[in-house]
Amino acid sequence: MSVAAVVVSFNRVEYLKKCMLALTRQTRKLDEIIVVENGSTDGSAEFIRANYPGVTLHETGENLGGAGGFALGVDIAIANGHESAWLMDDDAEPHNDAVEHLCNAMKNATRRPGFVTSLVVNDQGIASRDHTLDVSNDTKAQLEATNLDAIAVSSASFVGVLIDLQLAARQPLPYSDFFIWLDDVEYTRRLASQSGGLCIPLSKIKHPEKNNRTDLGGRLFFFIRNSIWLSKLKTNRTTILDRPSIVTLAMLGLSLKQLKVTENKKQWLRCSATGLWQGVFSNPKVDMPGSLVSKVADGNVAPLS
Repeated sequence: MSVAAVVVSFNRVEYLKKCMLALTRQTRKLDEIIVVENGSTDGSAEFIRANYPGVTLHETGENLGGAGGFALGVDIAIANGHESAWLMDDDAEPHNDAVEHLCNAMKNATRRPGFVTSLVVNDQGIASRDHTLDVSNDTKAQLEATNLDAIAVSSASFVGVLIDLQLAARQPLPYSDFFIWLDDVEYTRRLASQSGGLCIPLSKIKHPEKNNRTDLGGRLFFFIRNSIWLSKLKTNRTTILDRPSIVTLAMLGLSLKQLKVTENKKQWLRCSATGLWQGVFSNPKVDMPGSLVSKVADGNVAPLS
């Protein structure tokens, strides 16, 4: 099975150094490492060129967000003929045997899963509170997962998830318009709905835990809009809480809570209003596999290097 690591990088060169070192130390050698450099100004691209000449480096020339970076990275991996892609941010640091455990699980599963994902841990090696597992309620899937020492899950984050590119090639790429937040949930949920998803606890990937921010600031826009988009895109609704109308009301409630803690009232109003409006009255653009790579070839974005 051919495996490409896809790393999206933006202005975190010190983290990127640790990520790249961890990738080169994998007990299961990676067939390709693809770095999507999202317009960093801290020397990240220069670091890759100087120290990892064998890496496929793509400089976007602008910040496409995590969503745009992963959409492009997945499209490159598909175009380069790989069977699976291991997705992570530049601040992820996989344990040396992380991808080996993921590949074994994907290979030994009775039915090839849409994705298998690592367990995200903090600096102390404890499961990260920022990446709680979205455990599947499918009893049959859980029983089958026990044969692989795995846990059946319904979605995963873009921190150490290995996706099946044969499945990915038949459907839209991650939605670039999400920019940040919930793009990974939507995409992996889509893959899992067709072929299941697994978390492999033996496969671990270290990721710094976030500081709990009460005030979301400008990111409030993305959380509101993307939450509504996510509810509109979900096809297998299990509860009334999944309905777009209910999610929209919940986002209105979140907005009012943010008003109490925000330091910038004008920003809060702009983010809340535009987030709700765009969430309800717009949808993310759909890019099929091959479409982003073709734009690279046509010269509409920076060329592959």
